[in-house]
Amino acid sequence: MSILMDKGFLNKIDNMNSNKNLNLFIIGPSGCGKTTQAKLIAEKYNLTHISMGQLLRDEMAKKSGFGIEAKGYIDNGKLVPDDLVFDVLISHLKSLEYKNFIVDGFPRILNQGRIIEFFLRKNNSPLTALIHLTLSFKQISKRRTKAGDEFQDQNRSDNSPAQIANRQAFYDDNIEGIRDYFVGKGKFIDINGNRPIEPIFEDIVKAIEKIK
Repeated sequence: MSILMDKGFLNKIDNMNSNKNLNLFIIGPSGCGKTTQAKLIAEKYNLTHISMGQLLRDEMAKKSGFGIEAKGYIDNGKLVPDDLVFDVLISHLKSLEYKNFIVDGFPRILNQGRIIEFFLRKNNSPLTALIHLTLSFKQISKRRTKAGDEFQDQNRSDNSPAQIANRQAFYDDNIEGIRDYFVGKGKFIDINGNRPIEPIFEDIVKAIEKIK
C-alpha cells in the first residue's frame, strides 16, 4: 500500500519542522545596541522581548521587595545576586511556557549561562543561540559620550561615568568564560557591532536562519 504525498502535504511537514521554538539571548558591552537589536529580532520572528535591565528597573519602580533589594546592588554598581535575578526571569519565562523569546542583557556571568541553559533543556525548550555584539573600546567611548545616541538607553538611572565603568570592567572580566562555554555548545554567535543598526541586524538574521 502506497501513500501519495502531494505538495501540500509536504509543505505542511516543512512548516511543522520550521516551527520549532526560537529561544535567544543577546549580550554585549554597555552601549552596543543589544536592546535595539533584540526589539528588531523580536518583531521579525514574533518573539517576546525580555530586557533584564528593564525587568529590574520595573521592580525597583514598583518598590517591590525584590526591587528594593535589587536597587541596593545596582546603585552601588554591583551585580544583582543570581537568586534574585532568576526569580524574576524564570517567572517571565514560565508565563511563556519557556519558548519563543529573546532576552537581552543576560547572562552576565558564566554561572548564569550554565544554569539557564540547563534549565531550558530540562523544560524541553533548549536555548537556540546566544548572540554577542562586539564593540571596540573606541566605539564604546564614543557612544557613551554622544548625547541622545540611538544605541544608548536614555531611561537608565545608572548611567553615571563610574557606574558605566563598573559595568564595562565586569563585562571584560566575564565575557571570555561565557564565550568559551557557549562556543563549546555550538550556540554562540559573534556579530560585529561597530556598524549602523541595519547591517548588524541583517547579519544577525543570516546567522539565526542558519541554525533555527
